[in-house]
Amino acid sequence: MIENHQNHTLIRLPDLLRLTGLSRSSVYLRLNPKSKYFDEKFPAPVPLSSEIRGGVAWLLSEINLWIESRIQARAEITSIAKKKVT
Repeated sequence: MIENHQNHTLIRLPDLLRLTGLSRSSVYLRLNPKSKYFDEKFPAPVPLSSEIRGGVAWLLSEINLWIESRIQARAEITSIAKKKVT
């Protein structure tokens, strides 16, 4: 019997887009080190085959951590903005 651990759950691009609210192009810009939108903290995809142009997926646990980091960043930005106003 294979156990399904959340930290090993792979999601494909449509689910990634739904969870993050990002567009397909935004995802790939965040993954491209040459892009001004590159995000070194954005989770890298997991190759699903040995083919160079094979399918990819993302670890759900890593995506959830990235989302949490964005929420934390929002809280920090809000806190800084409030300090500047007062």
